[in-house]
Amino acid sequence: MFFLVQGEAYAEKVLEEGAAPKEVKQYKEGDYFGELALLRNEPRAATIIARTECQCVTVDRYAFKRMLGPLDEILKRNID
Repeated sequence: MFFLVQGEAYAEKVLEEGAAPKEVKQYKEGDYFGELALLRNEPRAATIIARTECQCVTVDRYAFKRMLGPLDEILKRNID
């Protein structure tokens, strides 16, 4: 999981097989991404690309579970 401390980024995703990736979301300072892969224990669903120079803080699966474990169900409800 990544927390965007500084900069701007966007997410690209292939929406139709064989088509070019499309921009599906924008990120600014304070936003986060990568939580779905940790919550669902699945590969990432999109590619995040820096639009400007960025600084991120990362949280691995172990730290995520230790720090946010009790919030796991709340985060899963907010996935949609």
